Order: sequence, then C-alpha cells, then structure tokens
Amino acid sequence: MKSFIPVGLVLLLAAVLYIPTLHTGFLTDDFLDCNHTLSEVPAAFSSQYGGGYRPLMILSWALDNKLWSVENQTGWHAVNLFLLLVSSLCVYFFLGRFLKRKSGVIAGTALFAFSFPMAVAVARVSWRTTVLALIPFLVSLILVSVWSSGSNKKWLAFAAAFFFLVSLLVKETAVSALPVIAVVAYCSAPADSRWKKTLKAVVIAMVPLLIYALLRYRAMGFGVNYSASTSFGLFMVKNLILQNAVVWAPWLSSISARVLFLLFPAAVYFVIPLWKYRILVFTMGVFMILPVSNLTLRPDLSVAALPGSALFLGFLAQRLQRKVFLYPLGTVFFAGVILFSRDEIKTLIAASDYVENTTQRLAEIAGELPGSGPLFVEGVNSSVGVYGTFWPGEYMVPMQMLGIDPGRFVTGTDRMWEGLITEGEGYLVFMDENGISYRWAPVSVDMYEGLPDTAIAISGPVVAGELIRYPSCTKQGEPDPLYLVSSTYPDSVVTVFPEISGGEAVYNLAAEPVWLASDGVVLLAKNSQELVFSSRNISLEQAVRNLEAKP
Repeated sequence: MKSFIPVGLVLLLAAVLYIPTLHTGFLTDDFLDCNHTLSEVPAAFSSQYGGGYRPLMILSWALDNKLWSVENQTGWHAVNLFLLLVSSLCVYFFLGRFLKRKSGVIAGTALFAFSFPMAVAVARVSWRTTVLALIPFLVSLILVSVWSSGSNKKWLAFAAAFFFLVSLLVKETAVSALPVIAVVAYCSAPADSRWKKTLKAVVIAMVPLLIYALLRYRAMGFGVNYSASTSFGLFMVKNLILQNAVVWAPWLSSISARVLFLLFPAAVYFVIPLWKYRILVFTMGVFMILPVSNLTLRPDLSVAALPGSALFLGFLAQRLQRKVFLYPLGTVFFAGVILFSRDEIKTLIAASDYVENTTQRLAEIAGELPGSGPLFVEGVNSSVGVYGTFWPGEYMVPMQMLGIDPGRFVTGTDRMWEGLITEGEGYLVFMDENGISYRWAPVSVDMYEGLPDTAIAISGPVVAGELIRYPSCTKQGEPDPLYLVSSTYPDSVVTVFPEISGGEAVYNLAAEPVWLASDGVVLLAKNSQELVFSSRNISLEQAVRNLEAKP
C-alpha cells in the first residue's frame, strides 16, 4: 500500500489543479459534440458520422448527454477529470514496466498529469478525444509488455489486441503506432525470445488494424476527416518536433524547431542508458504523433506525445536519483509546468464566462428590441486568448443550454440575407467589446429596391451619407480595394476587395455590416476614381442561390 502513496498524492494534486474546470461551460466544438444521443450510436458504427469515423467517441458524448443533459455541463467536466485520473494511473503502470526506480515512475506520471496538453484536454469537452483514446491504448501496451515478458497466458495478447481496437474506434490516434507495440514487446521480452515475441505481437496487432480499416472503409470509403490529412512534406517533421515540445511548456516554448531537432535526439542518447529504451522513447515520440503531424498545431493533440515524454523524464529522474543538489531544479521545473497549466485553465474559464455572459446579453437585447424579427449580430468575439468561444453566428444553441428562449432567431451577420429571405425583415445589431452597449438598425429584404444608379468621384475621404442605401458599386480600370471606417468600430478599417466581372471591378457593399447600417461611415480609396453605386444586391443574389441549392 505504501508504494501507492506517492502516485496517490500526484493524482490528488492533479484533481486540485483541475477542479476549477468543473465550472467551465461549453466552447465552440462542445456545442456540436454534446448533442449526440444514444440512438445515433449504431449509425456511427456504419457510416461517416460527426465528421469522421469515431463511433466510441460518439458513444461517450451520447452517454454524457443521457447522464447529465446539455444543461448540466459540470457533469461533462467531471467525466473529463475522471478520465485524467484513469489515464494517469495507466501511465503509472506503463512506466513501471520499464523504470527500475519509483522516483522515475512518479516524475513521469506527474509530467503526464500536470502538463499543458493535458490541462486543455481536461478543460474542454470536445478535446477529451485524445485522452479517451489513449487509455485503452496504454492498457494494450501494458498487456503486450506483461505477455512478452514471459507470461504463457495467451489471453493477454488477445486482450491487448482488443484494447488496441477499442482505442482506434474512439479516435485514430494510434493508427500508426504499430512500431510502438513492436518495440514494447522487444523491450519486455527475455533475450532468448525477443524477436519471436516481437513478431507475434506485430502479427496479433495487425488484426485490430485490419478490422478497423475494414469498418472505416465500409463507413466512409477512402475519405479522411480533414483534407490536410492527405498532405505530406517537411512541415510534418517540424510539427512532430513542436508537438513534442508542447509537452514541456513553458520550458521549451521559446526554442526554435531547428534547435529542438538537434536537442531531442542528443537528450535521448545521453539520458537513456540502453539502445532498446532509446528506440522505445523515439518511436513513441514519432509514431504516436504522426497521424496529426500534418494538421495545424493544437495543444490537445500533444496528449498523444505525453507517454513518451513521461518515459523520458522517468529515465532522467532515475539517472539523477542520488544527485540531491538537483532536487530544487526538479521543484522549479514542475512549478513552472503547473503554473503554466493553471494559467491556461484560467484563460479557458474566462472564455467560458464570456460565452455565458454574452449569451445572456444577447437574450436581453432580443427582449429589448420591438417585434419578433431575427437579430443579426456583429461584434461578438470568436475567441478569448487563443481559445474559441462561439461558432461564428451560432447563438441559439448556447441559449438553449442556458434554458433561455429569446423569442426570436439570433444569429451572425454572415447569415443575414438568407435569414431575411425567410423572415422578410429583422435587426442588425452592433455590440461593443464588453457587450454592455449596442447599436441597432432595421434591415429588410427589399431595403434597396428602386434606387437609381449614382456616380460619385472619390478623391479622398468621403462621408457615405445617403450612399449607404446602395448595396454595391462598380468602377472601370484597376481593381483597387475600398476602405470603410465607421464610428461603430472607430479603431478598425474594413477592406472591401472587388470581383472582376466583364472588365468591371464590382464591390459587394451589402456584405459589410458597417456599410449596411452605420450613419458614420467614411469611404476611402487609394487613388482618385469614379464609382457607380447601384441597387444590385450581390449578397441577396448569392443567398437565393444558396437556398435553392439546399435539398
């Protein structure tokens, strides 16, 4: 029992660190993922569902929806906290298979539990995907290690294959991790049966890979979740390095990828004593991250790199076991990791608070304006810090989850013309940065009918005045951009780029909210030119085509 006290303290400290996430609401992707139901799960196994093929991930969200409902977001985050503790225990047992000293195991487990990638993965419901997929894969690796070390129990190998398949059906994080399984088997097996055990482990692991490939092909053919997944290049090497570096935030944050490219191999070589363990850390750092190395860097994706980094730190702590004067450095290291993770959690909580406060404010505005026509809102922040808040224009779902009925449709300005075709008229709302004050103006589908063309010579700043009644303008000659400065947002300049049609530069002014409803717009151009203002509404024409194209 005493041997579990150190890891128990690590898990307790992790729970204390992440308890504030229980009060975090939904953000961006969370609003989509939380709506899955158990009735959708069978379809998730047989078709492309929810943007890809991750049926057990759909099951996870559906179970949360059944248990907690979308209104009780604390329950969703409690599940995330539970997944953190389970995955940390898996890492603890995995590290114990290869590290001789308990200090190394505890150090590696602590890095896994406290790191920046884990912090953001726990704090976001939609980012639990990598953590949830990692748990069965770690169980699979532990079983492979136990079986390879000399156990005659064949069920261990088949159980490892089963958990590998479960991991793939949650998320395809480990789809390229066959080399990791092979090296784990090699490192765990006795010297006289290493290659035999390794070969058997590879053959057995090929079965779940084949089953997953067949199920995925049946569901979505050769399709991929993101178009970037089919791209390859040297940028993947850079991403591999940076995804591994994120684990060590903030300590490696300012070091370039070129330096890290030299630093990482040297560190592995000098810290880890045996070649087989060097290869194990290397394969875990590469093949666990390879499936996402061609995507845009995102911290939660680095969760897959955590076990390899934890193993490396475990070897380092083991090597420095008796160097007492280095203990303060270890304390400073973990203090930096924990403080950085805590700050990121605070930023995510601030983003969550912004979503809740803004949602309530939008509902208040909806009640203050007359009638029941839709609101088209401009000025809502799509991110706080580096974390997304709302999906652009999607405000009804957050209201629903707070139990709010605004009595009208509330959306973003990018959907305005489609909404006006359906509703006829509504209100354009400009919110300020803090959401306290706002400006509004009525808009309708026929607001530009019957306007005669008007030619205006632009040679400097021009107050738009009555020109804002026109939805477009054209010019002959060079297609220079136009610039709009509005009293609504005095610190920003809106650039309007033209499209070339029949030798004319056509400017779609109806696509710019500040032009539609602001009485203080100033129009600027680089060069003196003549613009012909027209009643043609290009945005409305496009909205009609969009609606006609919908099934």
